[in-house]
This record gives sequence, C-alpha cells and structure tokens, in this order.
Amino acid sequence: MTGNEKTETARALPESRGRGRLKTLATMVAISAAGIALSACGTVQPEPLDRQDIATAIQSDEVLFEQMTPAITEPLNLNQAMARALKYNLDNRVKLMEQALAEQSFNLAKMDMLPVLAANAGFTSRNNEDASSSENVRTGVQSLAQSTSVDKDRTDADLRLSWNVLDFGVSYLKAKQEADRFLIVKNARRDIMAKLLQQTRSAYWKAAVTQKLKPRIDALLIDTEKALAQLDQIQRERLRAPLDVLQEQRQLLSIMRNLKSLQRSVETSQIELASLINQAPNVEIPLQAPSQLPELPPLPSNDLDVLERVALANSGEYVGQLYNARIAQREARKSMVRLLPGLEFSYSANYDSNSYLYNDTWAQAGVRVSWNIFRLFAIDEIKAQNEARDQMVEARRLASNMATLARVNLGWQQYHNSLDSLAIAQRFQALDEQIADFSKQARASRAISGTQSLLNQAKALNSVLSNSLAYADAQDAYGGFLFSLGFNPVPEDYQRYDVDTLASNLDASFRQWSGGSLPLQDPALWLEAQSETTQAQDGQASL
Repeated sequence: MTGNEKTETARALPESRGRGRLKTLATMVAISAAGIALSACGTVQPEPLDRQDIATAIQSDEVLFEQMTPAITEPLNLNQAMARALKYNLDNRVKLMEQALAEQSFNLAKMDMLPVLAANAGFTSRNNEDASSSENVRTGVQSLAQSTSVDKDRTDADLRLSWNVLDFGVSYLKAKQEADRFLIVKNARRDIMAKLLQQTRSAYWKAAVTQKLKPRIDALLIDTEKALAQLDQIQRERLRAPLDVLQEQRQLLSIMRNLKSLQRSVETSQIELASLINQAPNVEIPLQAPSQLPELPPLPSNDLDVLERVALANSGEYVGQLYNARIAQREARKSMVRLLPGLEFSYSANYDSNSYLYNDTWAQAGVRVSWNIFRLFAIDEIKAQNEARDQMVEARRLASNMATLARVNLGWQQYHNSLDSLAIAQRFQALDEQIADFSKQARASRAISGTQSLLNQAKALNSVLSNSLAYADAQDAYGGFLFSLGFNPVPEDYQRYDVDTLASNLDASFRQWSGGSLPLQDPALWLEAQSETTQAQDGQASL
C-alpha cells in the first residue's frame, strides 16, 4: 500500500465512524419520536377506579379521621366545642390550606423579579463536512477552494445571565398583586372562622337544651304508649263509648307525634354539632348543659351608624374588595407598562469544543432593546378595558358595602326579635307548668281523665322545649350579630394552642363582650385623626 493510499484510508476511517454515529443518533431519534406518537395516540385510555380502590380510600379516610380528632372524654362546654371546631373542622382546614397556597403563590411571584440564569449544553454531529467556498460578486469567479472551520462532531455549553427591565417592572406589579390576594384569602379565612364560631354556638345550644330534656321526653313517651294500650283494651272490651275512646286516642297520638318530633330535633342538633367539631355523626356528644341558662347580653346602646362603620372596617369581604381595587389598579399599570420598549442586559460564559476555534471559551456581554410597536395601536382598547375593570371593582365594592350594612341591621333586628320571643316563651312555660301541676293534682283526685293530664303535661313539656329553643335561637342571633360586626376572638397563632387553652382564650373574650364591653372603635375617629395629622403636616410645610 502506497503512502497516498494509507492517507486516504486514514481519512476514510473518521468519516465512516462519524457516519455510523450519526446513523445511530438518527435511529434513536426516530424510535423516540415514534414511541411518543404511539403513546399519545393509542395507549392513553380512561381508567375508572375499581371498587377496591374506592374501598381502600374509604378505609384510609376513616383512619385519618380517628388520628386527627382526639376522642371526647368529658362533657363539652360551649368554648371547648368552639375550640374543637377551630382545630378540627375540615372546612376550616381547607381554608387554611388555601391561605398557605396563596402565601406560596406570593413567594413564587417574588422570585419572578430575579434575573434569568440559564444553562445550556448540547452535542451536534454531521455526516459530512460543513464546508463552503466564496465567490467574487463582480466577476462570479470562485475565489476560494471549499474549506471548513467547524468540526463534524462538537459540543457546546453556555451559562447566560439576563435581566429585562420591562419584565422586572411587570413582575414587581404582579408580586404586589399576589401580596394583596394573600391578604384577601387571609381576611376571608378570618371571616370563615368567625362564621364557624357562630354556627358552633347555634348547634351547641340546640343540642344542649334538647339533650337536657331528652329524659323527660322519653318518660312522657312511655306514659303515652301505656295510656294508648289501656285505651285499646277499653275499646276491645267496650267499657266506654266508642266515640270518646277514639277522641282520646287521637289526642294521645297527637301527643306522641309531637314528642317524636322533639326526639328528632335532639338527634338532628347532635349530628349538626358533630359535623362542626369533626366527630362521627352516630356518636352522642356529652355536653355541659348548665342547670340554669346564662343570661343573654343586652343589645348595645351604640348608634347603628357607629356599628355599621365598625362592621365595614372589620368585614373581610368589604376590605377584600378594597384589595381588589388595588389589584385592578396594578393590572392597569401592567397593561400600560407593556406598551414601553424592553431593555435587556445580558452576560454569558461560553464554551465550544470546535477545534478550529482560536478561543474555545469566552465571555460575552450585551444590551438589547425590543419594542412591539404594533401594540401601541391597541392603547385605546387597553384604556377602555381598564375603565371597565375599575367600574366593575367599584360596583362590587358598593354591593359588598350594602350587604355588610344590611347584615348589621338584620343581625341587630334579629337579636332584638329573639329577645322578645324568648320573653314570651318564658311566660308560656310558666303558665303551662302551672297547668300541668294542677292537672297532676286533679288526676290524683280523679277530677280529670288521664288523657287530659297527659295532654297538659305534653303541653308543658312542649313549652319548656319551645323556651329552650327560643333561648338557643337567641344565642344564635347573638352570635350572628357579633359575626355581622366582624368580631373574631380567635388568636392569630391559635393552632399552637391545645383545646383547653384555646377555649380559655375564647371564654375570656366572650365574657368581656357579654359584659357590654364590645371592641368598638368608630372608624370616623381614625379619619379625624388622619385629617388632623394631614393638616399639621400642611401647616409645617407652609412654615
């Protein structure tokens, strides 16, 4: 073999190896593309859950319920029930997770303000030389022989840091919007907790007063069933006139129907309370029903105008609309900022394995201006959209304002009406209990029938229950009135408290409020103080 043949063979070997590597790479790319296409077109099908998967999820949830909620070992008072609702209610936990998600969205939005630091690396292979020649543009004669300055196989990498002033401005406004959304969610969760306390108060008192009367209801049901059995025997033996017996049976059945209705109200209130404090619905919750119901606080003597302003200042919904107004303002700024040209600064460190390069590593810095001029033609539409957004935000704010004012007035009126209804129910109870006592004495002396005596006892028991439910309704109205004012006794870090400590804190707040010391601070005082401060600053400036 001659020297020229050896040279040609040496040159042919790298070329054959390069072609082999390129064919292998092309084959792998083709196989991968075909696999992706097949998986996208035919392999993905709906997969419904089978019964075993559902049963497993149900069992897992049951275990989670038992782990997250400690068992009740002693009768609960109102504040303990509220504390358990705050710590273990599942809807409240969902709102807590939403608040955590909003906070993370805010943190993520802040990261968007950082410069972009991008790393890139790659491999390139050709099956032939990347060669070219030159041509004289005047004569059309080739001026250079075919030559190359790029390897057929090469790798490259770069680390690029870039910062766009326009993107930074938009990201800054977006981060401010996410901060406001986080505050909206936080205030909304505060309202959810206050609403949860009100619902727990209502369910607790309904369950407590009905649970207290349950033994009397059961005893009277037994007496009624015995009286019905005696009347059935009298009817069979024809000892009395049939019409009189039928009328007494009807009266007794009416008593039984009312008593059964009372029993169902006991069970319903228990289930409602159990759902609020995350207990199994079929478990009877022991409650500390006081022997004498505590007195309800009187209506506040403050002017309703003051209460309305306080409610607006404390309302998470109304304050949330104010945050939405700020979000809309910043959205308008974002849309106008996007009309400006973008200025980008960049710096990169680069590497290229191309053997023809004199420097295979280098640093590069640059400044670039970009401007979408056609977007300027949409400035009128952008302004119109911003105006429409502002009008929508204003309408929502006014609607929230009116809803808050209506809720305060409605809460005040409902509490006033419930106190009146409670006073009438107490008078009914006193009269019916006296009638029931006289009926017992008359039955003992056989002055009236047993059916009439049972009927009077049932009326007395119904009056007792009506009075108790009127008291529970009054407690519900009082809680609704506090909720309408936006009062929330829950500490900011309540999650680290145990049930007893949290219940003690709630009890201290409610005792203070029930004593007439409501945390009222007229927002007009804040406005007056702010006005005085502004005037003082203006006076100093003029001096």
